[in-house]
Amino acid sequence: MASSLAPPLPADLFHLLSTELAHRLDFATLFNCVASSKYLGNAGSVSALYRISLGDQSPSRSNVMDNLSPAESDIALMRWSILWRTVILSALGKTMYPYCRHLRSLDLRDFSALLDRLDETRSRKVAKQFFDSHLSSFHHVLQTTGKYRTTRLNSDRILAEVGDIITQQAPLLEGIAEPSTSDVLSSTLPAWAPRLTHLHELELWDGKALEDEHLRKLLHTHCPKLNRLRMYRSLASVPDMSIAAFISGMPQDALRSFENMDTSGIGPQTCLAINGHGRSLTSLKLALEEDEILGLGLLQSCTQLETLHISTLHITALRPSIDLKATRNDVYLEIVDWLRQCAQLTEVFFNDVVSAPDLLLPILLNGDVKLHTLGIKAKEGSMYLAKDQHDFHSALSTQSSLKHLDICADPDIMTRDDNHDIEIVLNSLCHLTELQTLQLFRLSHYFTDEHIKLLAQHLPRLDTLYIGGYGITDDVWSSVGTLKHLKSITFAGNTAFTSDGILSFIEKLGEGNIGLVLSVEMADPDTMIPEEVQESLRDALATSVNGRFEYQPSRDPNVPEFDESDSD
Repeated sequence: MASSLAPPLPADLFHLLSTELAHRLDFATLFNCVASSKYLGNAGSVSALYRISLGDQSPSRSNVMDNLSPAESDIALMRWSILWRTVILSALGKTMYPYCRHLRSLDLRDFSALLDRLDETRSRKVAKQFFDSHLSSFHHVLQTTGKYRTTRLNSDRILAEVGDIITQQAPLLEGIAEPSTSDVLSSTLPAWAPRLTHLHELELWDGKALEDEHLRKLLHTHCPKLNRLRMYRSLASVPDMSIAAFISGMPQDALRSFENMDTSGIGPQTCLAINGHGRSLTSLKLALEEDEILGLGLLQSCTQLETLHISTLHITALRPSIDLKATRNDVYLEIVDWLRQCAQLTEVFFNDVVSAPDLLLPILLNGDVKLHTLGIKAKEGSMYLAKDQHDFHSALSTQSSLKHLDICADPDIMTRDDNHDIEIVLNSLCHLTELQTLQLFRLSHYFTDEHIKLLAQHLPRLDTLYIGGYGITDDVWSSVGTLKHLKSITFAGNTAFTSDGILSFIEKLGEGNIGLVLSVEMADPDTMIPEEVQESLRDALATSVNGRFEYQPSRDPNVPEFDESDSD
């Protein structure tokens, strides 16, 4: 008798379905797929399940444990530890499925964060279960001199041993990330590199690992697919040379992304090495000392960039950012010439670079550039003077594709009586009708009710608004209340709102405003809303859209604005 059972769907189709379920973070459906059939488990479900659990949804990355009660935190910690325990057991061959063979990323940052939690006194029960039975051989401790405890977990040794066993049993690993608490990869990568033939991304806490010439050769030989390098810092004795040697040793035009976040000694050699990957590099994020900024002029071939972040390190009010255009015009012109050719850019950030508007101007005026994200962030000593950058402010209007805009500028001499500077800024902003995020730090210091209303009327897609201003009143609510996608609004300037005005805004909110956070940071002490009324507004916002209301005065209303000892 012929079988009536239909043949199983091909495995590649289930891989596609699993990928889509992972994208939707549908843990329950993926789990049911794994539990119902070994065929489905091997056809992508297991891999997708762990990609969710040990990826961006991991407790250490999603911060899900920060706002939990102690009992809920214990449960979350237990689940987190079970995930890692299962991965390690699978590397030892002690699970039904070879979960480890599906791993694409070994995030030792996440495992290190778990060990830190397990090392807390209140987590001893979970720690005991984690290191039970087959994992007892990984339980290493250090003797301490503390009064209340005599041992602590030896995280460095545990990380090294667990990483070693996993890299032996996870042939498809594409990424490895080093924890901030240990430079474990400096000592372990020489042994692991020959196993990492599929490695695409390497994330180092300390780039001093690349000072080892032997390790550089191993990575070049055994990791030919490596194309993304990220490091927090480098404490190598000659970091510029070692980083440059590693990048230069890669196949030409192989590097797609490079990032450093703190002092790394990046200089001319590294910039020249990066320049050798000009046709492949699409993301460049550099954190540089003031004198290292000068090396940017050596990146002339890096014209395929889509993402560019430049930060100056260790800038303070006493150590301000140097104006390149005024002091190093030759270098400034070289950098401008390079940026003018970067027609593929979609995301640009400058942090603590006072020359940012001048450097951005050729990008904004390039008709081929379609930015979706632009940011200028700065501390005291690195903010540009708004009154000196009319050309930059006017050019913003040309980037109508912008969805996210953050600008921090010194509004000095921009006054309420002289509206010319403000009108230039407003005119450009009102042309950016696709904006979803608008954050104006200090630049909007002299904005009025009318200015804020104008922005709300022209930018209907806003979901995040951070705005300053002076003497802002209930008059703005009629326009701000029309923003149907608004999820966060912060008034960082002097305000004189009333409870009735805020309530009228809350009553206009709809489904698109679910979870809205309304923050008033500088309420006028003379018109403060009483505490009990604030509570009623919090309740109203929570009831309406499950939102949150934050409210604080510009100064303590019980403290006089001028001390009696102040003299004329």
